[in-house]
Amino acid sequence: SEAGIPKEQVFVTNSKGVIWRSEDGAEGTGKNDEQKALAQVGQPSYPQDLVSIVRNVKPDVIIGAVGVAPNCFTKEVIEEMLRVQDAKPEGERVRPVCFALSNPKTQAEITAKDCYTFSKGRAIFGSGTRFDGEVVDGRLREPGQVNNFFIFPGMSFGAMACEARTIPERFFMVAAEAVANCLDAHDIE
Repeated sequence: SEAGIPKEQVFVTNSKGVIWRSEDGAEGTGKNDEQKALAQVGQPSYPQDLVSIVRNVKPDVIIGAVGVAPNCFTKEVIEEMLRVQDAKPEGERVRPVCFALSNPKTQAEITAKDCYTFSKGRAIFGSGTRFDGEVVDGRLREPGQVNNFFIFPGMSFGAMACEARTIPERFFMVAAEAVANCLDAHDIE
């Protein structure tokens, strides 16, 4: 990808587990072209519950965006993300990132409070809807709002202003980088 993350390191799941395909693409669990394009090559040999997927894939980031699986990022999932980081060599550990993007709040994959509590304040949390700050271990944690409304108004205005027929994907990368550059270390802490 343009962001430098190889497709092989992006694991997309559905209700049945990791989306996969055979080498020739004849078999697999992808239901549409987008899922098939991101499918892992080869059927996973490990159990397909989310805790087992985290244990085997060892992600630094989990993103929920389906709107039909509220609270699927359970305490066990978050604790497994911490174990994954704790097992890494000292210089390779990062704070786990948990994005619960489903709207409305009742459909979120995890609440800010649960994410911070289950991770003992170690996780970086972002959501598609507003959550209040939470005090964990005496420290206020302010959840980030990770929502497309930061990009789409300007992107739409620009497209209309120049009467664009299409918007290249790289424009969204540039916009995302511009939003990310608005953050400083204090915002992430």
